[in-house]
Amino acid sequence: TLLFACNNSNKDKQTGTENKSPVTSSTGNTTHETPAAGSASVSYTVEDAARNVRGSIIVKNDKDKLSPGNDYFAMITASGENGEHFVLNFLFALKPGTYPVVGYSFVRTKQVFGGILGGQPKLTDYKVNLTQCDDLGSNNMGGHKWKIAGSVDRDITIPAMGIMKMDSTHPAEIKVNKISFSNLSFDDNWEQILEEGMKKLKEHSN
Repeated sequence: TLLFACNNSNKDKQTGTENKSPVTSSTGNTTHETPAAGSASVSYTVEDAARNVRGSIIVKNDKDKLSPGNDYFAMITASGENGEHFVLNFLFALKPGTYPVVGYSFVRTKQVFGGILGGQPKLTDYKVNLTQCDDLGSNNMGGHKWKIAGSVDRDITIPAMGIMKMDSTHPAEIKVNKISFSNLSFDDNWEQILEEGMKKLKEHSN
């Protein structure tokens, strides 16, 4: 959670949206905050209720080499109201294209579908169509900052987490539809930045 918060803070400073107030909208019986124009967002539909919520992304090297040539692992997190979280993991290269989804999860009050933070990465039949992958230049920390946008090729069906199936009232699965994301920015050397940050933190604590 701390890492997501730091990542979001950095992105807001880059996009200049930290002082913009979100717009509150309502779809069906669900009320949520719509991200300001130009800010990082994720859109999807669950049980016929559309969501357009704040999104964040962390990108790191794929050490498992699940998809040769697609060396980057992305974890997108969409955080809505009432404790709702949708996580999407996929592999990609630093260019537009079609890439494999390798994990997903959906959490809301007293319900958990899929693995926490997307579960153990594995190739699935779902694909991400990356329509934007722009190099924004040096991040002044040894790497580059990028911005991406895209969508998932079809509905994703997420089975309930194993332990949740012990509750007979818990739905067996949930479908997340019409998934898309935009204005998500990340550093291509996030792990290096994290490592150096931890090193400095340790030095200061000593």
